[in-house]
Amino acid sequence: MKKRYFYSLVAFLFFIEQGIKVIINTKHLTSNQVIINNFLYFRPMFNRDYSWINSLFNLGVSKAIHIVLVGFIVVLVFLVYQYLVSLKLNSKIVSIAFAFLLAGGLCSFVDKVFWDGSLDYIYVQNHFTFDLKDVFINVFIGLMIIIYLIDHQGFRTKESNHILKNFMNFLKKSK
Repeated sequence: MKKRYFYSLVAFLFFIEQGIKVIINTKHLTSNQVIINNFLYFRPMFNRDYSWINSLFNLGVSKAIHIVLVGFIVVLVFLVYQYLVSLKLNSKIVSIAFAFLLAGGLCSFVDKVFWDGSLDYIYVQNHFTFDLKDVFINVFIGLMIIIYLIDHQGFRTKESNHILKNFMNFLKKSK
């Protein structure tokens, strides 16, 4: 996939997710609508615990640590994608997967910095509330499972130690 299309997809996904949050925050913050009875609801709420794991286990990890961690992960995702591009392993499906992950990471970063948490709005009854960024990250996971299962471009059969060593060399060269 050409760089222009990759970055356009990342920007499109990012602005859709953030745009939805702006609309919800200004007009629908107190809504409580049934999507699928006894299962799925539109119920906006702010997650001020900054991550699902922090919230689930009541870890109390600070906003600053989450910002640094997510910032690091976004940069790492970008570098891994650039590495795959350098190996010419950025087929359409790989690029689409990484576009979803990068958009999800950027949205997570913006949530922590500008929203002081995450404005989640889809509630699964008796379980959890999530937003579009969470869907983006899960789309990446799903696509990567498919890529692995069908051994797309030999991803599964490539020697992982060799790839990791070459990635470290790639990072040293890109400084």
